[in-house]
Amino acid sequence: MKKILPLVLLFISVSVFGQDEAAIAAKADSLHKVFFTIDTHNDYAIFACHPDSEDYSVEKGQVSFPMMVEGGLDAGVFAIYMGQAGRSQDSLQLAVEYGVRELTLFKEFVQKNFSDYVEIAYTSEDLLRIKKEGKRAVLLSLENAYMLGNDIKNVEMFYNLGIRLITLCHFGDNDVCDSANGSKDEWGGLSPFGVEVVKEMNRLGMIVDLSHCSRTTVYDCIKLSKAPVVASHSGVYNYKAIPRNLTDPEMLKIAEKGGYIGLPAGRYFLSHKPKKELSVANIIDHVDYVKNLIGKEYIGIGTDFDGGAGLPGFENMSKMKELTKEMLRRGYTDEEIEHFWGKNFIRVFKAVEEAAEK
Repeated sequence: MKKILPLVLLFISVSVFGQDEAAIAAKADSLHKVFFTIDTHNDYAIFACHPDSEDYSVEKGQVSFPMMVEGGLDAGVFAIYMGQAGRSQDSLQLAVEYGVRELTLFKEFVQKNFSDYVEIAYTSEDLLRIKKEGKRAVLLSLENAYMLGNDIKNVEMFYNLGIRLITLCHFGDNDVCDSANGSKDEWGGLSPFGVEVVKEMNRLGMIVDLSHCSRTTVYDCIKLSKAPVVASHSGVYNYKAIPRNLTDPEMLKIAEKGGYIGLPAGRYFLSHKPKKELSVANIIDHVDYVKNLIGKEYIGIGTDFDGGAGLPGFENMSKMKELTKEMLRRGYTDEEIEHFWGKNFIRVFKAVEEAAEK
C-alpha cells in the first residue's frame, strides 16, 4: 500500500495538471476570440517581397497570415525596414526611393494574395472593424526614418501611402536622431530635422516609435511630442543590460506620456542564457517587470518575428496564444490580458489621431 500511494498521488497530480492545462488552453482560445490582439513589430515584409533574398541572416518564415489565424492574432504592425547606409544626398534619395518601392510591393502582395481575409488598416477604428469582420489587419510602419531622406515633405508622402508608425532610426545615427547602437552621439538626441519630423508626425497623426533610439533621443521625443509615444519592440534593461533595452526611468517617462511598450520575443533582448534554455516564460518575465513598474495600461507584445526573434515553444506567429497561457498560469486577470493584447495600443493610436491637426 505504501508503494502504491505515491503512484496514485502522482497519477492524480498529473491528471489535475493535464486538466488545468486543458482549461488554460480553452480559456486562452476564448479570450483571443473576444479581445483585440496585435503584435506591434515584425519584419515579414522583407521576406514577403523578396522570398529568395540572402541579404538577411535572421531566421525566416516566422510570420504569415495563416499563422496569424492559427495564433489567434488579429493584427500586426508590419515594418518596411532599411538598414542604415550612406548619407550623401544621392544615398538619401536612394533610401527614399527604396522605402516607396518596398512599401508599394508589400501592399500589392497583401492585396493580390490575401484580400479575402486580410485588410490594410489606416485608423484605430479600422483595426477594430477588421477584427469584428473576422479578418486580419495590417498596420504599416517604416523602420528607420533614414527612408525620409532629409526632406520634411516625405513624412506626409509616406502617410498618404499608408504608413502610420515610424521607428526613428535603426543601428547607427541618421539625419533624424542618434541611435542606441553604433551612435557617435552626433546630435545629442534629436537633430533639428528630427524635431521637425516629430512635429510633422504629430500633425498628421503618425505614431512616434522610440525603439532603437538613444536614451537622449527617447527623452527628447517624450518632451517634444504632443501625443503619446511608443517603443514597439524593446526589452527591459534590468534583465539584460544592452543599449537597445529600456531603463526604468525611460519606461516611467513613456508611461507618464501615456505611451506603450511592446516587449520582444528574442534572446537578444531577453537574456544572456543560451537560446535553448529560454521559453515563453522569459518573455512574460519582462512583461511582469514592466507591469509591476508602470502598470497594465502601458504594455503589449512586439515580437520582432522575422527580425531575429523566436524561442523554443514560441517559434513563430502561430504560437501567440502561448503568451496568454503563460499569463493565465501566473494569475493575470482577464482585464490585464485585454490591456496587454491590444487595448493599450488602441488607446495610444486613438490619442495620436486625436492630437493630429484636423
